[in-house]
Parts: sequence; structure tokens; C-alpha cells
Amino acid sequence: MKITRRNFLQMLGITGAAAGGISHVWAIPDQWVEKLQYGPRIETWMVSTCSQCPGGCGIRVRSIDEIPVRIFGNPIAPVNSGFTCPMGEAGLELLYHPDRIRQPMRRKGKKGESSWEPISWEEALGQISKGFQGLLKKNQADRFGFIFGDRNTLLTHFAGDFVARTGSANFFPWRAPGINELGFWQAFEEFPPLAFDLNKTDYLLTFGTNLLEGPPSPVYFNRLYGKLKESRPRTGLKMVHVDARMSQAGKNATEWVQIRPGSMGVLALGMAYVILRDKNIDEEFIARYTQDFRGGKEDFPALVSRYYPPDKVSAITGVPPETLLRLAREFSSSKAPLALSGGVSDRSETALFTQWAVASLNALSRSFSVKGLWREPVPLPWGPTPVPSVNTRSGAFSLKPQLAPESDRPGHWASEELPHLRSAGKLPDLDMLMIAQVDPLYLSTDQKPWQEWLSRIPQVLQFATLIDDTSPYADLVLPTTTYLEQWDITLPVPNLPFSQLGLQQPIVPPLNGARPIGDVLLQLATETGVTLLPEKSKSYAGYVEARMKPIFASGKGTPYFEAVSLNFLEELRKLGWQVYSYPAFADFWRLLQEKGGWWDPGEYPEAEWKKRKKFTFPTVARFDALLKERVLLRYGQETQKGDTPLHTLLEAPSRKTETPDSFLLAPFTTLMNMTGEGASQPLLQEISGLIPRVYWKPWAEMHPERAKKLSLQDGDLIRVVSVKGSVTLSVKVVPTVSSEILAVPFGKGHKESGRYAKNIGTNPVALIDPLVDPLSGRTSWQSTRVRVEKVNK
Repeated sequence: MKITRRNFLQMLGITGAAAGGISHVWAIPDQWVEKLQYGPRIETWMVSTCSQCPGGCGIRVRSIDEIPVRIFGNPIAPVNSGFTCPMGEAGLELLYHPDRIRQPMRRKGKKGESSWEPISWEEALGQISKGFQGLLKKNQADRFGFIFGDRNTLLTHFAGDFVARTGSANFFPWRAPGINELGFWQAFEEFPPLAFDLNKTDYLLTFGTNLLEGPPSPVYFNRLYGKLKESRPRTGLKMVHVDARMSQAGKNATEWVQIRPGSMGVLALGMAYVILRDKNIDEEFIARYTQDFRGGKEDFPALVSRYYPPDKVSAITGVPPETLLRLAREFSSSKAPLALSGGVSDRSETALFTQWAVASLNALSRSFSVKGLWREPVPLPWGPTPVPSVNTRSGAFSLKPQLAPESDRPGHWASEELPHLRSAGKLPDLDMLMIAQVDPLYLSTDQKPWQEWLSRIPQVLQFATLIDDTSPYADLVLPTTTYLEQWDITLPVPNLPFSQLGLQQPIVPPLNGARPIGDVLLQLATETGVTLLPEKSKSYAGYVEARMKPIFASGKGTPYFEAVSLNFLEELRKLGWQVYSYPAFADFWRLLQEKGGWWDPGEYPEAEWKKRKKFTFPTVARFDALLKERVLLRYGQETQKGDTPLHTLLEAPSRKTETPDSFLLAPFTTLMNMTGEGASQPLLQEISGLIPRVYWKPWAEMHPERAKKLSLQDGDLIRVVSVKGSVTLSVKVVPTVSSEILAVPFGKGHKESGRYAKNIGTNPVALIDPLVDPLSGRTSWQSTRVRVEKVNK
């Protein structure tokens, strides 16, 4: 039954302000209509964990007569403490979306055509099982692959295990890297990266890292930023944000340093130059725990002194020399400096170069010696979990106990490059490909190779809640549940200094014929003779419950509990007591469902540098060796010219603006639409343009000087032209962007994804002429030059 949100709430007796706001069509199951009209209006609450992003926020869902009507934050969930973001609030719009797929769909026309016929689950699963059995009989398991959007839940591990147990190595996770992930892997061979505690720093320097509007956990960091800002008069904390555009992280910092796109690594090495000249370095840490700092002509000081003096760095970055000098001296003189890189910085041609340079600032300036600032994530008592990896030399994906130094990269760094790796012969031809929780045809910067690759694979199977941009290239689309209809566990959030497991439990049974992905994989495994579970679990829910038994047996941590001081908790522990009493696993499991999850209130232990590999500083020789491999390089500089060292090619940025109408396109993400999926939910569409006052439409942010030269004013229409196509946008003239860039919000411009997203706005990623960071394989969002033309109204 289709019903408006206002009707829905009014029928439940929720009137006035609570029923106000926008009114959109909600698809309510027909069997609920009688409850809506004649139910006794009994209020109940259930806790679970949000999965709109990987942040792991606990939620409380209010239901009337067992019909969910509102989502709130869980006040005892340690990540969000009762707060929630707009994406968390909008979860019911996904649950009740009127365009949710109701049964398996089989493509009728050619690939690329969104034409479908409904079939039964039995027919769909029979078709998939037959395909699987054919591959296994012919010992061709390596012709099966699975692209999986990693939302930091147990389901990702389960899907990876499914692939491995079929005998294939082709598991392709898709997610953004964590903060410092690229730099720490290169410098320490540390994966996942270390956690950090912002409460311990007195100087926070973020290179593109927008902790407030993107992963790993924006609600956690918004809460923490608020506390840190309140205490700033007492602590003297300084927060500096470096970026070409002033994001929310820049607005909430004490200083925003505007920089040319892609040049953050050069600024970090310029700061290192000043710190070395001032001899204000962490001598003890460098002597005991690093290498390549003192090695003669090819060491780190030689790199920065030869190539990154302040005047040259200023010319490349656009940061005035006096600002560079001041930042370097402030950072190195602070008691607890902390430099972070991520977000924008891992979406450039210089991603790994930048993060390695920023990591070096921490090694140089006593950051790693500060007590409690860096934390060692403690593995869960689950035994080793295979890590998806890609080999930099062969381009082959695999699941390994751990990444191999020198030759491996985390698999998710290169998943966007799959069609190109296949074209280069580094990936086998696939006969069957599964896709879940990700929309590659929307997210990819190079859509045509994706279309061609998916068109050649005989059987493409997609798990989806809505038909999306990838669906027309699937042969079967299977309707899957939302996070409000299924069991799962949200894993510890990367970079946070404590461990948490958020329990997802069904608030309502699966709607509209949808099935949980985990249960579908289990059924397929059973039908094809693949042993997926060593335990006796017959459902994914049973698997989730079984995974909590080692946590209970470890005796560590506790189900979420109301706020008490950690000191009080420690006293309880000394006496052998717990906040709760749960003598048997059944008691523990019941408490998890009542409270929403488990956490270990004791923070991760301090990083012990003597137990890990030495920190490797970047040098000319190391950069050149990495660049010569370049197996993941698709486009870019091909040859060394003259005496130019190869590593200086990584200073690229400098595609300077050549003509008055030329800009560097700079897509940016917002809290309302981090992954693009928010466009399907009308509340998020509505408020994504709240600050610029542009609703349901995209816009382009332009610096006033450039707008004046082009005779443009706020609200004027422009045509933005790249080699990939053109779009029309309205201009917002703002002083908070570099004059070289045209900043466009990411998230709109879907070809599908339901009525609230389809053909609304434009997707700036589709304009990108993609270049790839040759050291990491990450695709750049900040390398495409566009031309701007005024559109006469």
C-alpha cells in the first residue's frame, strides 16, 4: 500500500510537529493497513546499529503497534552516545521506499537496458546454483568473482569466506581507505593503520581529512570536536585544516590553509625541511625506530633539503613561505603534534606520496613518542581473518592471512580498476560475477570500461534494494534486506581508540520478499556442496550469534552500559565484578539484544614501537623504485625526461589554470551523501543543499575573483565541459574555495536508484578523465580540467 508519510504518522496518532515536514509516498505492507487504522497504539522500542555508513552508530527505533515510526540514537552506544546524523534519521525512508524490489528480476533485453521480468526465488537460485555447479565441475572456480561494498560489518568477512571456500581468490572489496592507511602501509607495513586519540593532542593538523563529513565515523568525531572546541581556552589546542576547499573540517578548525589540489605531500615535505633546519626533531625515536633517516646522499634529509625548500614548496602549493615556516615551527614545538591524512588526499594522483610524507612529519616531530596518542588495535578473539589483497606486480587479487611487504596492497585500493586489470591480462575472464552493496557504474570514474567488462561476463548477479545504475548490466537482480530487517555485527571502527561490536537485529521481518544476503549465500553454498560454516548454524542469524561466543568466552569487555566512569569500572574489575551479570552465554546474548552491542571500555594499549617494523622514511631511491614498477599505472607520465628525478613527477599538481575559463574539477562529499546512496532518500536530497540554499539540484562553487573575470554572479547557470562530456550547474560564488578549482558536490545524477534519485542532478564523477596514483592504484578525483561557459537564460 502506498501512503504519504503524513498519513502514515497521523494514522498512528502522531500529529502536529511530529508529523510535519515533507510528505512523500511510503510503501507500507498491505497487512499493516488494519494495524494502522485500528491498532491499540502500543509503543515499543528496539535497539540496533545503523549501517547507512560504516560509522557503527547505535540506534533506538520507536515502533507503534510494531510498525517502526522513528529512529533515534542509542544513548549508551559508545560511538555516538545518543546522537545521530541525517543519514541515520533517514533510515526509515529506505525501509519504506516505494521502489524497493519485491522479487528477483531477470533481465529481458540486452545488457545496458533496464528491462526486467519477475521470477521466483526458487527459479533465480536454481539458475545461480546451476552456474556454480558448472564452474566447480570443470575446476574453474577462478572464473567466479564477487564485488562487495564493505560497510565494516561481519557480512564482508562472510562474503569473502564464501568466495574462498568455492576455490576462487577473486574477492573484490570496495571501500574508502582509513585515515593514514596508505602512508602507514608504506612506512610501517602497518595494516590496518594505528588508531589515534584526539583527546591527547594539542596540535591537530589534517591534510584533507574531513573527519566531520566522511568515514570513519562522522558522528563520533562531531561529538569529539564539540568537546575539544569547548575546552580550547583551557587546553590551547590548535586545529589546522589543509585543503583546496573549506569543508566542515575547515570551518571547525582554528585555521584553514588553502592549498593547490594534489600538493599536500609537497607541503608536508616543505614543513619537514624547516623542522630539520631548526633541528627540532625527535632524535631518540628516529635513532631507535626508523630507517633511511641517515644514509648519506640518499637519505630523507637529502630528499627534503634538495627538492623541498620553502620557496619551491610555496610555488608548487600556493601556501606563502611565511605560513609554511610558521606551521612547521608550531607543529614541531607543540607537546603532542598529530598529523592526519585521508579523504581528499587519498583521491589524488599523489595519494601515497602525500600520506607517506605526512606520516614522516609525525615521525620527525615527536608525535609517535607522545604517551597515549597512538593506539594499537587489539584483534578480536576470532582467530586470523583473511585480508583481501592485490599484488602490485601481477595485479592478482587474493585472500591472505596478512599482506606481503613490498608486493601487496589492500585489495580495496584497486577494486575500481578491475576492468583495466582485465584488459591488461592481470585478471582472469569471469563466467560469473556477484555484486552487492555497491554501485560501480555510478561510482566509477571510467564507466565505459565497466559497461564493456560487465557486458562480456555471461552471468552477472546483483544483490540490491533498489534498481541502481549497475543493474542494467546484471542478468539477475535479487532483492535484499535493509539493515533494519537483518542480523549482522558492525566491526570496530578503524582509527577509533577502542573496540566496539554493534549488533544489528531485525526491527521488522523482511519486507517485500527481500532476503538477507547472508542467508542467500548460505543456501547457495548448501545447494552447490560448499561447506561454508564450520559451526552448526543454519542461518546467518545463527552465524552472527555463534561469532559472539568467543567474545563471551574471552571475559573481556561488556554489553553497552549506562555511563559510569572508567575508574569505577576498573575498580569493579579489580574486585572481579562486571557491570552486568551474565554467567551463561544465553544471558550475554540477551543483554546484547537489549543494549545494542558490546564494547571494551578500556582504550587500546599504547603503540609499542619496539615490537613493530621500523618506520621507513621516503627517499629519492625509494620513490624511484616504486615508480619504476608502476604495474598499477594506467595513465600518467611514461618516461623520465632529462635529469628530472622520477619522484618529482609526483608533484604533479601542477596543471595550472591556463585560461580564464579553465578550472580543475573538484568533486566533494557531504555528510548527507557520503557514498551516493543518500540520493535515494528524499530527506537527504532535501537537506544536502541546506547550507548553499540549493535544494534537489547540484551546484558549483567558484572563487569570487574567477567569477568576476567570467562576469558570473551567484545563481547564474554555467556549462561545465570536460573531455568526458558536459553538464549545466548553477554557480555559488564563495571565498572558501581555491581560485583554481570548481568544487561540485558528489551524490546526485543517478540514472536509476528510485524516483527520488533518478535523473535528478548531475554526477561530477562522470566528467572525470581518470588518472591513477601510480604508487597505490587509487583513482584520482582531482586531475580533470574543465572549461566553464556561461549559459544565457
